Amino acid sequence: MANLNSALRKEGTERKRTLDELAAAYDNLRLTQGQLIQSEKMASLGMLVAGIAHEINTPIGAVSSMHNTLVRAMEKLAAMFDQTCEQGREETRKIQDTLKVIQEANRVIISGTERVVNIVRRLRSFARLDEAEVKTVDIHEGIEDTLTLIHHEIKHAITIKKNFGTLPLCSCYPGRLNQVFLNLLINARQSIKDKGEITITTYLKDNRAHIEFSDTGSGIPPENLARIFDPGFTTKGVGVGTGLGLAICYQIMQDHRGEIKVRSEVGVGTTFTVILPLDLEEQLEREAKAAAK
Repeated sequence: MANLNSALRKEGTERKRTLDELAAAYDNLRLTQGQLIQSEKMASLGMLVAGIAHEINTPIGAVSSMHNTLVRAMEKLAAMFDQTCEQGREETRKIQDTLKVIQEANRVIISGTERVVNIVRRLRSFARLDEAEVKTVDIHEGIEDTLTLIHHEIKHAITIKKNFGTLPLCSCYPGRLNQVFLNLLINARQSIKDKGEITITTYLKDNRAHIEFSDTGSGIPPENLARIFDPGFTTKGVGVGTGLGLAICYQIMQDHRGEIKVRSEVGVGTTFTVILPLDLEEQLEREAKAAAK
């Protein structure tokens, strides 16, 4: 009987270990599937953004050309004005009014063109999502690119506050890091029911870049904080989230040899902190040399 009980206990222990291994494998499978789905979505997004940027550039080129024509016409009109000054006050006044209209139109064209050119530049930068190489980039540029992409989602209800410190250039996977920024900003937006604020703070500490995303949303209950990076875990409800966004963020930060931390208070808001080494390329080289020994 004792031998039977011992055998049953051993079998139960082995079965539990097998179930735990299966559960872990399932979680890894879901995370991998989520990463593949997310990669496909982001690749499609990159193609879409690149296409939009190209389409916008065409009319912008025409506007820029028209701006040059307008400048020449204004110069010609100014010369005509000088010639007709003595022909009568009424004609002079009409020409002055016309000049003012042209000058204002020119100002609007310049302002609008510069804004669209800047948007196109940021969209193109964000569209480089399929780049797998480590590159040296400006972290703040990546944040700005991401904010441009979701501007239409937040412009009416969310105030963005930026407290950017001084950060050196960082070597990282730029497209994947932008994906982390995008996921965290979308999470922050979804946690705010009506109007609110998202504050982005950057600073250097312990020779690592720190990027904080703080929101004034509903906050995360303490019992959920330990699980939010688990694949499949979500509190957003059916049709709102897959429960993979933060798990993917966590994995991306692991790939960067960095960290992602969270602190939250229900009814006050949540802060996610992304922590990055400054030189991922050097760190990967050290690991490769150590593995080769």
